[in-house]
Amino acid sequence: MRKRRSSSVPVSFFSFQDVLLCLIGVTIVITMTMLLQVAKAVEKKADDAATEFATGVPENPAERDLRDRIAALQAAITQAQVRPDVDPLARRATLRQELRAKSSELDELEEQQRELEAQLRELLVANPEAATLREVLELVRIRDNRAAELSRAERRKQISFIIDEAESLRPIIFEVSAARIVVTDASDGVAIRIAAGTINAQCMDALKLFAVLARDRPSYILMVVTASGIATYRTLLDAIATLPETERPRVGVDIIPDGSFVSPAFPSASPGELP
Repeated sequence: MRKRRSSSVPVSFFSFQDVLLCLIGVTIVITMTMLLQVAKAVEKKADDAATEFATGVPENPAERDLRDRIAALQAAITQAQVRPDVDPLARRATLRQELRAKSSELDELEEQQRELEAQLRELLVANPEAATLREVLELVRIRDNRAAELSRAERRKQISFIIDEAESLRPIIFEVSAARIVVTDASDGVAIRIAAGTINAQCMDALKLFAVLARDRPSYILMVVTASGIATYRTLLDAIATLPETERPRVGVDIIPDGSFVSPAFPSASPGELP
């Protein structure tokens, strides 16, 4: 009796092995490609770091901006140190030091004067017949003291302004009182008294003169007003307000006591002008 052949098909893993080998190969290729890219990136990063270290220029934008700001601040500090006199506070400190030096010199002169007076007294005691000379010398001393007091009083009345050289606008000083308006160019100290007339006429003449002085260089009006000149000051402001906006100057104000002045041409206040 013949045996019956088996009809079952044997199982084969050949296709599965092919797929597995292909996947492994693709994975290896991708891994090698990524390794090459990572190596290139690391090499580029190392080169950039070496270049940054060699040149001192940071590649990071934030760090580069910070470095630029630090350099700008250092340049500004250097410029300020090169030009210390531009700062009005520095100039004021320099003037204060000069004033102290002059005060020390004055103290030394007063000490010498006291020594000379002591020597003179000794000579007068030794020579009583020189009493007339003593009276003359005493009168001379009194005269000198009065002259010094008068000079100090006049200096207290005159007012000076420190002009900032860094300011692009030049100040044109309007000294305003009830009696007169005096216009002074602060750059050369030339003072011009406005002709007497009504307050409105004086204000218009002063503004016309300012327009002439401001042609060669941009300027602004610095009003130095006494208590008696408040009404004139308000009239000046009203006149400036009527000007076109393009021609309207910048205005600064300073109030001074009656009797004080910036320019000697400024009229002192009379008793009838005081409020």
